[in-house]
Amino acid sequence: MESEKWLQELLNKFQECMGEEYEVKEVSKPVLNSVDKIQIGIVKRGERTGILLNLEPGKVQRLKTGIGVKEEVDFLVEKYLEKRSMLREELLIGKWFEMMKERIVYALERKEGNEEALAHIPWEPYLDMAIVFYLVETPGGDTNYRVISNHDLEVWKVSKEEIFQIAKENTPRLGVPLLLTPEDAVGKNREGEEESLRDMEGYLKEHSQMGVSAFVLTNQYGFYGASVILYDGLLERIAWVWRADVLVIPSSINEVMLVPSCRSTKTIQQWRDMIREMNQEETQKEMALSDSVYFYDHKERKLCIATDDYKTIFD
Repeated sequence: MESEKWLQELLNKFQECMGEEYEVKEVSKPVLNSVDKIQIGIVKRGERTGILLNLEPGKVQRLKTGIGVKEEVDFLVEKYLEKRSMLREELLIGKWFEMMKERIVYALERKEGNEEALAHIPWEPYLDMAIVFYLVETPGGDTNYRVISNHDLEVWKVSKEEIFQIAKENTPRLGVPLLLTPEDAVGKNREGEEESLRDMEGYLKEHSQMGVSAFVLTNQYGFYGASVILYDGLLERIAWVWRADVLVIPSSINEVMLVPSCRSTKTIQQWRDMIREMNQEETQKEMALSDSVYFYDHKERKLCIATDDYKTIFD
């Protein structure tokens, strides 16, 4: 579909500023969790990986009237150069698989609504979610992610299964699990983080004995932290401390909330209603992971989708 006239004017001026060495265009192919966004892609000649920039919704109305186009182009050029400076050459060029494979990780993403985007990338179904794969870079302390595409696998001559095995080894190493009380998580209590990273089970046991009945589970970076529920043995260790099933409430792609089943004061339907209401908030939509409630069955040692007849109290 052709861009609107105002957007095409913006793209043309952006292209003029970047020069013939670059290609500037509106991104029409769906991107994971891109909700109501206008995205511009910039690719430098000779590079396979472009950089995406988002037009801020608050500026669109002014731009439609022709106001602020030059200022927005200057801003976009600055943002592009800033993002580009943080990415290493091999990540931009997309070569040297042997050098990049140590930075391949997995993440959990929402499946519903992302079907068209998933058609362009390798992914694995997990319950009603999708496991996808990223290259992660941490230049200067900043963390950048680039989704791995089907074309990447063709260039690297590797299979999805090989990528998955590599990601299984890398992700727990690069994203150490972090479990906090809601108060410590919201308050960004560094002492609590250090305590949890040093001895997660001890932290969990101590605060559970103090009456805390819900915990936030993520990774040390807080990005794509919901994927820690895939780590081998992690939910099993938590269930062992509680001697109970573990309710898993998907707060976002970045974190989940854990509640021992024996301490839950809500029914599954009430939990589900809370999740759906949260996922409808404008600020939450693009971060939403799932509308389902999950539970880790401590006897069967597996994660399941909780149904309405799930009993919250066990022997």
